[in-house]
Amino acid sequence: MLANLGGEWVRFQQALLDSEAMLKKNKERFKSSLIVSAEEFKRKMHGVVDDFHESALEQVSALRSQLETLKEEELTIRHGLAIFKIEQPPSKEVHKMEEDLDLLQQVWQIRQEWEDHWEEWKVGQLVALETESMESTAQHMFKKLHKLSRELKDKNWEIIGSSKKRIDQFKKTIPLIADLRNPAMRDRHWEQIKAEVQHSFDQAGSDFTLEKIVALGMHLHAEKISEISGAASKELSIEQSLEDIAAAWEETVLDIAPYKDKGHHRLRGTEEVFQALEDNQVTLSTMKASRFVRAFEKEVDRWERCLSLVLEVIEMILTVQRQWMYLENIFLGEDIRKQLPRETTEFDKINSSWKTIMDRLNKDNNALRGTHYPGLLEKLTDMNNRLEEIQKSLDMYLETKRQIFPRFYFLSNDDLLEILGQARNPEAVQPHLKKCFDNIKSLRISKMGISSKSEANGMFSSDGEFVDFTHTVLLEGPVEAWLCDIEHTMRFTLKDCLRNCRMGLRKMTGKRDKWVRDWPGQMLITASQIQWTTDVTKSLMVGKERADKTALKSMKKKQVSMLRRYSEAIRGNLSKILRLKIVALVTVEVHNRDVIDKLAKAGCCDVSSFDWLSQLRLYWDKDVDDCIIRQTNTRFLYGYEYLGNSGRLVITPLTDRCYMTLTTALHLNRGGSPKGPAGTGKTETVKDLGKAMGMYVIVVNCSEGLDFKSIHGSGSVQHSPSLLNRTALTHSCFLPRQTGAWGCFDEFNRINIEVLSVVAQQILSILSALAAGATNFTFEGRDIRLVWSCGIFITMNPGYAGRTELPDNLKSMFRPISMVVPDSTLIAEITLFGEGFNNCKMTTKKVFTLYSLAVQQLSKQDHYDFGLRALTSLPTSPFTPASARQRRRCGRRPSCLPPPSACPPGPPPNPSPSV
Repeated sequence: MLANLGGEWVRFQQALLDSEAMLKKNKERFKSSLIVSAEEFKRKMHGVVDDFHESALEQVSALRSQLETLKEEELTIRHGLAIFKIEQPPSKEVHKMEEDLDLLQQVWQIRQEWEDHWEEWKVGQLVALETESMESTAQHMFKKLHKLSRELKDKNWEIIGSSKKRIDQFKKTIPLIADLRNPAMRDRHWEQIKAEVQHSFDQAGSDFTLEKIVALGMHLHAEKISEISGAASKELSIEQSLEDIAAAWEETVLDIAPYKDKGHHRLRGTEEVFQALEDNQVTLSTMKASRFVRAFEKEVDRWERCLSLVLEVIEMILTVQRQWMYLENIFLGEDIRKQLPRETTEFDKINSSWKTIMDRLNKDNNALRGTHYPGLLEKLTDMNNRLEEIQKSLDMYLETKRQIFPRFYFLSNDDLLEILGQARNPEAVQPHLKKCFDNIKSLRISKMGISSKSEANGMFSSDGEFVDFTHTVLLEGPVEAWLCDIEHTMRFTLKDCLRNCRMGLRKMTGKRDKWVRDWPGQMLITASQIQWTTDVTKSLMVGKERADKTALKSMKKKQVSMLRRYSEAIRGNLSKILRLKIVALVTVEVHNRDVIDKLAKAGCCDVSSFDWLSQLRLYWDKDVDDCIIRQTNTRFLYGYEYLGNSGRLVITPLTDRCYMTLTTALHLNRGGSPKGPAGTGKTETVKDLGKAMGMYVIVVNCSEGLDFKSIHGSGSVQHSPSLLNRTALTHSCFLPRQTGAWGCFDEFNRINIEVLSVVAQQILSILSALAAGATNFTFEGRDIRLVWSCGIFITMNPGYAGRTELPDNLKSMFRPISMVVPDSTLIAEITLFGEGFNNCKMTTKKVFTLYSLAVQQLSKQDHYDFGLRALTSLPTSPFTPASARQRRRCGRRPSCLPPPSACPPGPPPNPSPSV
């Protein structure tokens, strides 16, 4: 028995395992059966509830019928009891039940109405649903139920809560429906929704109804779907913007217009295209900054590249067109084509290519298509490079012309090319002469006999004065060559004229009124200065030999007598040119009178006296047969630049000291630097010193925007800062160095300090070459001709806003001179005398007092000017033939002076007198 115990134990364990497996199998079957039964029960309950819902109103109606029967029965009973005078109160239960039935009927009517709407909506396609109507209906029913729920809160009817819950759930579905019906939704957005709900569906199919939306459980993902729909709306705005850009560039055209009458075209206006480019590029940049651009990144990048290419091509077209139009006018001239054959051939090729490009753009002027022609940008870039090479060759060609005739540095490239292009027509050069010479306005040109050759036999100034050349100049060959001949002839003629004028003065000392009519005004003043220097020198020598101080007094009497005759002549009936001559001559002679008076009062009897040596003295040196200018220990040759009758400055003692400083600076191979407030005559003093020495003075107005290249090439002869931007002025500083002219840089300390540092090195190289006596020197890597008489002057207004302190190395190159408040009384007196007034001192006091009171008491506005310029304009502004006749009758100016308003605030016709 013990032996069988092990086997029985094993069988028992196996029986347990089998029982467990069978139990587990039956448990699973029983569990599945219960789950199925539970589901079946739920369906049955739903069916029962639905049946109840369908029959609820019928049951309410049946109950109401029963209630009506009970009410009739109660009414009958009460009527019978009333016969026996037995009062029976109405049944509260009936009344209560009637109220409950009314409320119950309202609730179930609302429920039924909602079910009807739901049955209608759930089968409708998504695209056909009217969400606004659905939302308003749901909101209206929910409000009614909410009102009933507050009235029946003690009833605790489940139908009210369940109905409110269903409507509330539907209301939450409305935004989902609106998001799904968003017209901005694209296939990519539906794919995102399918991935979110993890179900596949056809959003365009007829079975995609509200019922299916709910069945898919989309309301559970409403937040994500709303995010997708919002992104779709943002992306739609980007999509529409891209479509607008595409539509705009389909209509944007280039404004191509005919150019001249040779079949060429040009791009005329680009404002609309550039405006469209700017707007669209800003729009694309805004798109790229948006986080919704991912779906359109390739399209946005493509449009950016397209618009960038449009911009580059149009800008390159304008660049090439500008150069082509400029050079096309140049290469029309046969002379230029012959002198630049290689460049002409190259330009003709570019001209042909340009015509092809513009003809194509004219046929199809759409901006997008036209600029995207294959290889157009590369072609235009190559043309631009070749045109730049032609321009460089042209500049080198012009530079060779300027090296031959340095005064061409005053002309812009356009003016110079116009001259070179019409070299065979001297008349075409006439308008540019005033830019090359100080006061040669035109030449008198005539034909040589029966030949077609032209020759110049004289020159006209701006004021109309004519000077005959000593010999005619043949106007043949290169224009720069015969202009050099004109310059040489001008100097030779003036030198010969001065020699003869001086001899004529010596013969006609007592008849100066006739002498002034026979010679040019510039030579009259110069010869008169030479004669005055000679006479004073003789008087000083005689006074020293005889110990007699009356020689200078005697000479002063002669000077006063001469001035009186000049004054009488001025009051006479003179021509315009003669009047300008005498007025300028009198202005200088009055200063000569004052010098004689000063020497006499100082008891000067020696030609080596500093009072005499400090004066600007002119001599005719027979050894060199030329006019020599001396002051202190300095010595200069007269420049013989034709100045015409441009007037002279009133010279005061301070002007003499300024002259002395500037001439000493020139003698020491340094520059001069007058400094002082505005209106003290700094620039005019430099100009008048140049006139006294026969020099060409070039005045340049400096500004903050001036760089070292402009300084290195300055030459604004017209005193206008706007001219500094002209291409010609980048070379014109070569003119003072190569022709011996003077350069005066006005308001020099307005230039930036960085530029001044570079300028200092440039000026140092020039002054060093002058000190070494070189005739050539290297400047900016180029070999430049240097004329010893060139001078550099700067004027400054220290202490003003925006003024720069000069570097020490630049200061050391210029001798400074301070210009103070002008002596207005002396200037007015000499100006009045020069205009023919006799009783000058008394009239001057009246004028000066009037203007002093005006400055102190009248308006301080800028357009009121009672300063030096207005003061000097007073005697000249009313100078008419009638007033001249009045002065001739009266012999003096009437004591009643015009009011200040009669005096123009601008500068007078003659240059403003200095201090």
